[in-house]
Amino acid sequence: MNTSEQGLGWTPAKRLQGKVAVVIGAGQSPGEGVGNGRAAAIRFAREGARVLAVDRRLESAEETAEIIRGEGFECASFAADVTREADLLRALTDATQKWGSLDVLHNNVGVSIAGGDADLLDITEENFDNVCRINLRGTVFACKHAVAIMRKQGGGAIINVSSAAAVGKYPYVPTRRPRQAWWRSPSNSRCRMLSTASVPIAYCRA
Repeated sequence: MNTSEQGLGWTPAKRLQGKVAVVIGAGQSPGEGVGNGRAAAIRFAREGARVLAVDRRLESAEETAEIIRGEGFECASFAADVTREADLLRALTDATQKWGSLDVLHNNVGVSIAGGDADLLDITEENFDNVCRINLRGTVFACKHAVAIMRKQGGGAIINVSSAAAVGKYPYVPTRRPRQAWWRSPSNSRCRMLSTASVPIAYCRA
């Protein structure tokens, strides 16, 4: 790759050379700039990983894949709805079958107002369940199937991206704060399970 074509933040370290990374939520929401999921997918590819860009909207995932392939790296797109466990399993299985392993899982899906989030006195049962299905349940089941694969192959790493709402004065606490607290808690039984399986878990606020 020509030096003049290397983008901002480029590093020759290649820390993920030969690895396989699945980024769930690798598409792009409307707006300026680059979202966390797309940025992570691009960065993983620049570090040498083969990336499966997963998103509910296949066209958005494919846009991310095209950017990565345009830089000379390997990336495929995949459509999956995080509220469907079968979709998550299919995505992780696809990456493993395509490239032989699953080394990194990056969970980046989350909604708030767009998913129906609201103040405690206004939140409805339907919207509460919808946000929890996406923000919490989707992450849990992605981890469930990733851990099974990573244990079998001897290791891997999982990154769960969350929100500054966990520590800030975010008004819609019924659906945002519990999810963040669940992942951040050092006593979380799932965190202990992951660490004993040589699968480190990282919690990141965005």
